[in-house]
Amino acid sequence: MELKGTMNNNSMLLIDFSNAFNMVDRTTLLQEVRSHCPAIAQWVEFCYAKPARLYYNDFILSSGKGVQQGDPLGPLLFALTLHPVVLSIASKCKLDLNAWYLDYGTIIDDTLEVSKALAIIQSEGVRRGLHLNITKTELFWPTPDPRSLIPGVFPDNIGRPSTDVKLLGGPVSLDLQFSKEMVMRRVTKTINLMSVVKKLKDPQSELLLLHNCTGVSRLYFTMSTTNPLALQQAMTHFDDHLFQYLRQLITADGAGFGPLQYRIATLPIKDGGLGVYTMQDTSNYCYLDSQFQTRAIQNVILKDTSTTSSSPTYQQALEAHIQVCGLTSSSHSFDDISPQSMHSLAVLYFEAV
Repeated sequence: MELKGTMNNNSMLLIDFSNAFNMVDRTTLLQEVRSHCPAIAQWVEFCYAKPARLYYNDFILSSGKGVQQGDPLGPLLFALTLHPVVLSIASKCKLDLNAWYLDYGTIIDDTLEVSKALAIIQSEGVRRGLHLNITKTELFWPTPDPRSLIPGVFPDNIGRPSTDVKLLGGPVSLDLQFSKEMVMRRVTKTINLMSVVKKLKDPQSELLLLHNCTGVSRLYFTMSTTNPLALQQAMTHFDDHLFQYLRQLITADGAGFGPLQYRIATLPIKDGGLGVYTMQDTSNYCYLDSQFQTRAIQNVILKDTSTTSSSPTYQQALEAHIQVCGLTSSSHSFDDISPQSMHSLAVLYFEAV
C-alpha cells in the first residue's frame, strides 16, 4: 500500500486483540447467533453452551471461553461477536476507513476520530471478551500528527512505528528499503524451504512441491502487495537459486543445462515447460493483476477514481509489462485500459514468454 502522507492530521490504527479467538465471551456469542443465524443456533449451543472438558495428564481443564481451533464455524462466530463493535464505531465516528478482516482491524481518518474509535473498542470490546493487546496495536502515519502525542489521546504504550507497518502481511511505507528487506527475508525463507525439499532426492515429488507450494507460489501475495521496484534484488537472488535447483533436478550433474533449457523449463506446462515460474516472469503480472482486481474497492475506500492510474508505481509496472508483451506505451492510453483488458494483457504475458 502506498501512503502519500500529505494529510498530516490523519492517523492509521492497526488493531491487535490478545488471543482473540480463544477469549471471545460465549454468552455474547450465543446471543448473536440466536439473533442473526437462528438456523444454526441449536447446533452452536450444543457445541458451546457448556464448558468443554480438556484432559492434560492428571489435570482436567474447563474450556469456557472462545471458539475451538479448527472449528469451521469459528471465523463466523468470532465475526458475529465483533460485528456490533464495528457498527458502533461506524455510527459514532466519521472515518474514511473502518475495515476488518476477522480480528485484524484498520481504521484511518482524523487523529481524534481514530482515538474515539479506539476508546469504543476498549469499552465495548471487553464485554464481549475482546481485549486489546495495546503494545501490538499500532498507530502510524508517514508524517505523525502532533495531536496523537497529547496525553490521553492514545495510550502511552501503544505501538508507534516511525517509518513502516505491515498490513495483513503487505508493507505500508514510504521507505522502499523496508519493502526490500521484507521481500528478501521471505525469499530467503522460500529458498531455505526449497533446500529442505531437495533432501527428498525424489525428482517427481520435488517437482510437485516446487510447482505447488515451495517455489514462487509462496511469493505471489508478496509480489501482489509490494512495489515492483522493491523486488529487484530479491528477484535476482531467487531466480539464480531456482536456476541451480532446476539444473540439478533435471540433469543431476548440471551437464547440458543452460539459459535456453532454463527458459523452456519455466514455460507453462501447456507450452511444454514444467510450469515452474520465475519471479521475473510473475512480478509485474502479480502487482498489476492485484491493482486491477481491487480497483473498484480502492475507488470506494480512497474516494478517488484516479488513484490507481495516477500512481507512478502503477505506471512503471504497466509500462514494463506492455514492453514485455511487445506493445508500445505510445499506442495505448494507460487510463483507457479496462480491468478486463488489463487482465487479458497480464495473461498474455505467459503466452509471450
